[in-house]
Amino acid sequence: MIGYPYGPPYRITLPLILRGSVAIVWGRPRSLARDALTVLGQMPRPPFVRGAERIPEDGQFVVVANHYERPGLWMAWPAILISHVVQTRTGLETHWIAIQEWDDFSLWGIDIPRSLIRIVFERAFATYGIIAMPPSDAPAAARAGAMRASAGEAKRGSILGLMPEGTVGSTPELLHAREGAGLFLLLLAATGIRMLPVGLYEEGGRLVASFGDPFPLRVPTGMPKEARDGWARNRVMNAIKDLLPAPLWGVYADHG
Repeated sequence: MIGYPYGPPYRITLPLILRGSVAIVWGRPRSLARDALTVLGQMPRPPFVRGAERIPEDGQFVVVANHYERPGLWMAWPAILISHVVQTRTGLETHWIAIQEWDDFSLWGIDIPRSLIRIVFERAFATYGIIAMPPSDAPAAARAGAMRASAGEAKRGSILGLMPEGTVGSTPELLHAREGAGLFLLLLAATGIRMLPVGLYEEGGRLVASFGDPFPLRVPTGMPKEARDGWARNRVMNAIKDLLPAPLWGVYADHG
């Protein structure tokens, strides 16, 4: 990307792979925030955090961040960083909402069946308290059930985390948030919790997590139902955009 240099590659070492595999196979719940200390120690350069004081100490919020990923840096690294920072501030875990399975995945040139991916993800999600969201081609009832489960967690005071883009493009620039993500966030906001925007990027070769001010997500009076999803998506993604350097604004560069 012109004007936006990437940092060094992030390597997942064999000890990390073995430790994570044992945890998932063992199946006992683990703290992603505590395990993050080991992962963060493996980063090529120490990460940098801005605006941590903006994180509400009462934990009543949903983390909304850009799906930052580029060659040599998987999005799990910044998600782990956020989990650690939030836990340090609030004492609570972040329960990420993630897709239940990948559409296609290969390992060393071998295609891995979706059914096997789903089994591995189910165990990993259960271990680290991640909420599974069925893919877009899943039955509507399954996706609605996952949304209700997420809202239930919010009502119980859990911190939730979501990357509304749901995927990554050819560069880390912002993509349009997925259709339906706005209505989902409005469902969560109806429980009384606020959105906490986080901008993820790199600066001087270091991974940066920049926290913005939390805000309520309330539909303007009189807005028709068919416009609410798009409005909520734009509101949240623009809050994230404002925390990013201009080269990463992507499709939201012209949005106010």
